[in-house]
Amino acid sequence: MQNQKREPPPRILVLDPVRPSSLNQVSEEFFKAKASLGFEIECESLADAPASVEFPSDEALAAAAVARRVSQVVHQGFRAIVINCFLDPGLDAARDLTRIPVVGAGESAVRIALTAGQRFSIIDVGPIKYACRSPTRQVLSMGIAARFASIRGIGVPVLELNRRPGVTIKKIVREAKIAAAEDGADVIVLGCTALARLAERIRLNLPVVNPALSALRTAETLISLGLRRRARSS
Repeated sequence: MQNQKREPPPRILVLDPVRPSSLNQVSEEFFKAKASLGFEIECESLADAPASVEFPSDEALAAAAVARRVSQVVHQGFRAIVINCFLDPGLDAARDLTRIPVVGAGESAVRIALTAGQRFSIIDVGPIKYACRSPTRQVLSMGIAARFASIRGIGVPVLELNRRPGVTIKKIVREAKIAAAEDGADVIVLGCTALARLAERIRLNLPVVNPALSALRTAETLISLGLRRRARSS
């Protein structure tokens, strides 16, 4: 009986749309630890991207870097690509460049939140604490504004989120409880993938959606289902 050739494990490319830093090592460790059996993870940061993605100018630079990198790897055998940033920089451009699934962390987290509750709030990061009940541009583009409750900031910049994890978690819990009590949220979406390792330590009486893990599981599911994007018309 001839030996059957075994198929190589499906490879997922995780793009951190930021410059190399200690956060990239944290990201790589998280994704490789959480990947389902039979999937192979490769993580990359982008030297021509910003240090973090918090403002529109950061998002524009990150989007360009993502598009450039995706155009370079389309024929390298990856079965899916994850953009590891809640703002999904370059998502549409990346999808225009390849037929394999390209998953945005923000989009996947919000989609999953819609199955876990009726109205979601995003607990965001950033240097200034804020609260807004108007749907964000990202939410509006997804056509789900009716299910949006609010977005609330915790006043911690991205690069400082993991320096004092206990403080970060405390602030997330505080804002999430306010979102539930005052805004009517019954599911919480974490608004930054840098919170990936802290997500499991957040204790609330409502679901908390981790965008990094949501993106990974979405990519794995799309691969398992054999779904690819429609080819562009010639």
